[in-house]
Amino acid sequence: MNTPNNLRVAQEKSRNRVSRSHVVALVLVVLLTASQLAQATRATATGPDTTQVKAMVENKQTQAAVDILIQAASERGGWEPAPDNTVVYDPALPRNVRAEVMVRDLPPSECTVPRLARITEECGLDLVSQQDLVRFGRSTFVNPQPDGTALPRPTFDDLLSTYIEELSHSWQEYLFETEGLGSGPRVRQTSWEDASYWSHGWEYQAKRYVLSLDGTLLSLSDAEREALKGSICKDDGYANPLGHAVPSYGAPAGWPNPEGWPVTAPTPDELVAFCSQ
Repeated sequence: MNTPNNLRVAQEKSRNRVSRSHVVALVLVVLLTASQLAQATRATATGPDTTQVKAMVENKQTQAAVDILIQAASERGGWEPAPDNTVVYDPALPRNVRAEVMVRDLPPSECTVPRLARITEECGLDLVSQQDLVRFGRSTFVNPQPDGTALPRPTFDDLLSTYIEELSHSWQEYLFETEGLGSGPRVRQTSWEDASYWSHGWEYQAKRYVLSLDGTLLSLSDAEREALKGSICKDDGYANPLGHAVPSYGAPAGWPNPEGWPVTAPTPDELVAFCSQ
């Protein structure tokens, strides 16, 4: 039997149920909105469509395409080249070279011996004119195909991956030549032998740093991620650090996620663990 008191209790329970339903609904709306906002943020952070950037390169608007990378990198992570280095487009880069920094200042030591210099091909290389340039070529923006055509790279962040890696090489040379200070004048040059000694470690450092940004500041494609990891993890990978030195100089000042910049070589077990991820 519904007495007035029982009716009030029932009404109060009903209001409580309605109130709880409203709270649950509100929480769901907030969570959904946050998820949608995160998705939108990720979408807008990916930069221009790579097809559009490819078209700029094909239409000879090459430096403008590089300028897009410069602006995006500066705004998203504050990534800049080392002092005295300039970012440019270089149409002469081979199709299999996405970008390049000339880290060698001096030819091989054999070049100081006339008899050896005559038979050492590297003695004739120009190591001066492009010394202060961070150069990006057509393959920064496209994937060349066997038939001579080219496809846009999968994501804009794949372009940033190449860009950040080359800026890393720019800074690695500067850190070496300032003996780790990362500021002030260069107090030494990078010899051919120095570059050969550190090359695996520099490549490992730069690629591990880019991979450490994936999922936060970058959203790399599966292909780009696997290419970077492959260079590190394959036995003949040119960024495989096992048996090679890794410089102890940390990331450039002000760069995000400095803990993602390795300053020691991994142990074999640590490398296996990384490559298994």
